[in-house]
Amino acid sequence: MTGRYFEIDKGQDTIAQLLHGDDLASTSEYLMGILFDKDKREHLFHQFLEYETNVDYDWFNLYYSQEMTRVSKKSKSFYSPPALGKLSKQLVDVARTDGDTEATKNNLMATNYDVGAGTGQLTIAAWNANRRKHNPFDYKPSMYFYVAEELKQEGKPSRSIPFLIFNYLIRGMNGVVIAGDSLSRSISQVYFIQQPEDDHLKFSSLNVMPRTPDTMEAFDVRTWIDKPIEHIEDNEMPQFIVNELIGTKQPEQADEDKQLGIYKKRLNIIRNMTKDNDDDKEYELTESDKALIDFFDVLMPGFAQFESEKNKERMERHRASKKQEEALKLEQ
Repeated sequence: MTGRYFEIDKGQDTIAQLLHGDDLASTSEYLMGILFDKDKREHLFHQFLEYETNVDYDWFNLYYSQEMTRVSKKSKSFYSPPALGKLSKQLVDVARTDGDTEATKNNLMATNYDVGAGTGQLTIAAWNANRRKHNPFDYKPSMYFYVAEELKQEGKPSRSIPFLIFNYLIRGMNGVVIAGDSLSRSISQVYFIQQPEDDHLKFSSLNVMPRTPDTMEAFDVRTWIDKPIEHIEDNEMPQFIVNELIGTKQPEQADEDKQLGIYKKRLNIIRNMTKDNDDDKEYELTESDKALIDFFDVLMPGFAQFESEKNKERMERHRASKKQEEALKLEQ
C-alpha cells in the first residue's frame, strides 16, 4: 500500500475500530491491557499490518495529536509538537549531565535517547534511519538500542505510553521505555523490550524490570511510584547472545563480525578468564567484569547463573584435558 494510510481519515477510523474505543482514553486503556498478553497483542499487530505495511512512520502521531486537541478544549491541556519535544530533550540532557548529552546516552546504553517521547515519532525516525544504513540481509535489531522516556504521573494513566510500547514491539526493536518524571526521576515502570531471536522480521518481547537496587542504579531511578508490574516474557538468555558469549556463531553469521559485536560492546560483557595450570584454582573474573555481569543480570534474569554454569563447564573441560595429557605422558 502506498502513502501513509494511518494519516488519512479512513486510517484514523481504523485505529479507533481496531482499538475498540471512541476516544483517546478508551483506546489507550484497551491497548495497555492487551500489551501484556503476547498472543492477543501479536494478533492485533497482524490486524494493523493488514491495513499498513509501511513502518517508516509513527502510525499514531496524527491520531494522538488530533485526539489531544479535542481533549485540550475541555481540559486546557495541549499536545506537544515535535519541535517542543526536541527542546525538552535538550533541557533534560543539560539538567542530568551538566550539558554532556553523550554521558546520558552512554549511561543508558542508548543508541538513541528520546525524552518526552510521546508515541515515539522521533524514536521511529531514528530507528528507520539506522536500519536503512544496512541491507536487509545484514541488519540486526541488536545493532541498536533505543531509550525513550515519557511522563507518567503517580496514580494517573499515561495516554501515550501504550502507543509508544506498541511501536517498539511491532518493529522488532531493542530498547527501554521509562515511564515517569525525567527530571525528578520518580519512575513508575521500566519496560525492557528486545527481539530475542535478533530477527528484524519478527516482533519484540515485553519485560518489566524488577524494582531492585541494580535497576534503580542502572536507570537512574530515585523513587518508585505506582504499584509494580510483574511481567517477564524472556525467561531464558536469547540464543544469539549465548552464541556470542561462548564464542560460537551460527553458520550464516560466521562472516558478520559486527552483527553481534556491537551488541556485545554496548553491554560491556567482558570476561577476562585467567589461564592457570593449577587444577585446583577456578577461572576468575576481574572485579569490574563481575560488576558488569551483575548489571547485565538486571537486564536478563538468569545471566549470572548462566555465566556460573559456563565457568563450571570450562573448568571441567580444562581438568579433563589435563588428565588426558597426563595419561598420554604415562603411556609414553
